[in-house]
Amino acid sequence: MVNNNVDRQSQILDFIISEYVKTAKPVGSSVVAEKSGLNLSPATIRGVMNELEDSGLLAQLHTSGGRVPTDKAYRYYVNNIIENYQLIPKDKDKAKIESAISKAGNDPREVNKNIAKILSELSDNLIIVKMDEGDDFIKVGLSSLFNMPEFREFDRAFRLTNFFDGFDDMFASIERQMFAQLSQVIPEIRIFIGGESPVRGASDETIMCAKYPLPRRVTGSLTLIGPTRMDYEKNLALIKYTVYYLTQHNN
Repeated sequence: MVNNNVDRQSQILDFIISEYVKTAKPVGSSVVAEKSGLNLSPATIRGVMNELEDSGLLAQLHTSGGRVPTDKAYRYYVNNIIENYQLIPKDKDKAKIESAISKAGNDPREVNKNIAKILSELSDNLIIVKMDEGDDFIKVGLSSLFNMPEFREFDRAFRLTNFFDGFDDMFASIERQMFAQLSQVIPEIRIFIGGESPVRGASDETIMCAKYPLPRRVTGSLTLIGPTRMDYEKNLALIKYTVYYLTQHNN
């Protein structure tokens, strides 16, 4: 973030990220002027957007098009959410998570399977779960990814498919990297945005990872994979609450 107009830049960047998350369409200065409520002229907004682009926080896909957030912008956005928001899911989502876990009883595999199903349903992203004691992966929600605009392009869909074909074999090694340096703010969740990912073939996606206790002293782990244009606040809240609930009931 450049030093001058920091508040204005932050407001415009936050709006652009939120708008792009909702629409998957590049955001132009006219959209910011009409919908952000900032009472700034399109010319002023264009100037700030140019500053954000110079700082590596926005990118312009086409000469006449709007801007899209970069990985650096999403990292700024996520860090801000973690530091300044409580990250609590909606009550109805909390109830669904609790119900899915309780219905599985004391069977760790059933608990893990239900976690994958409910989190995929609530996030519309891919969820992969496993238990430390084996190589039994459960994947739910791959079709949701391919329904998103980002993955309708053949090349990107092909790369993603190849990544999942080899996922089971490489997961043991990448899991060590994913959990090697846990976040001090939310220690149970690791977040890799775009090029931050240690996983080859997933540099255009965001990966969130968490570990948690399951019944019978088994440790489970989940991996959420979705576009970098995801609802970070919602997904972090869902994972954080799931880990919290499991920890409360299995320790």
